[in-house]
Amino acid sequence: MTRITPLHILMNWRNYVKIVCEAVKGIIPDAEVYVTGGAVEDRLTVLSDIDVLIVLPYTPTFEEAVELRAKILEKAEELRLPMYAPIELHIIGKEEVKKYTKKGKIVPVSEL
Repeated sequence: MTRITPLHILMNWRNYVKIVCEAVKGIIPDAEVYVTGGAVEDRLTVLSDIDVLIVLPYTPTFEEAVELRAKILEKAEELRLPMYAPIELHIIGKEEVKKYTKKGKIVPVSEL
C-alpha cells in the first residue's frame, strides 16, 4: 500500500493543475489558466498550496466566483483530482492580472 506523504503530494502538483485546467475549460472555455506562487517560483514547502489563477474575460461578482469555484472543483474531482490536492483557486477578471504579476511569477498551464 502506497503511503501518501506531503512530499508525494507536492511532487504531483503539475498533474493536479492540469486536471483543474481541464475542468475549467469544460466549464468556462474562454478562461485563461495560470499557476502562480510557490509552485512556479520553486519555493514550495510542506505547508504550501498550489495557486491556480483563473482569468475570465470579465470581472466576476463574489457570488459568481464562489459558484464557479464549486463547479470547477466538482468537475475536477470527477476528472480524478484527489481530495487531498492542495489547490487554491483565484478567479479574477483580466484587469486584475497585473496585481498578480506584481506579486510574482505567473505561468500559463500550457507551459508546464
